[in-house]
Amino acid sequence: MVAGALGLSEVHDSGAGVPRVVDAAADEGGRGLLPVSASADKWGAGERTPGKVVWCESALP
Repeated sequence: MVAGALGLSEVHDSGAGVPRVVDAAADEGGRGLLPVSASADKWGAGERTPGKVVWCESALP
């Protein structure tokens, strides 16, 4: 493995709206970003037709 290597994951979603981390106790949906934001070094979202793509990046050991 190369020192400083990164793992990148992307998930495509055809739904409308902007992904955001939600309060799991208060919201029924949108909980998928909770583990992503807790474990990834960086994450974000971009536009896609239709919908969006959510990505996360983590340093590999």
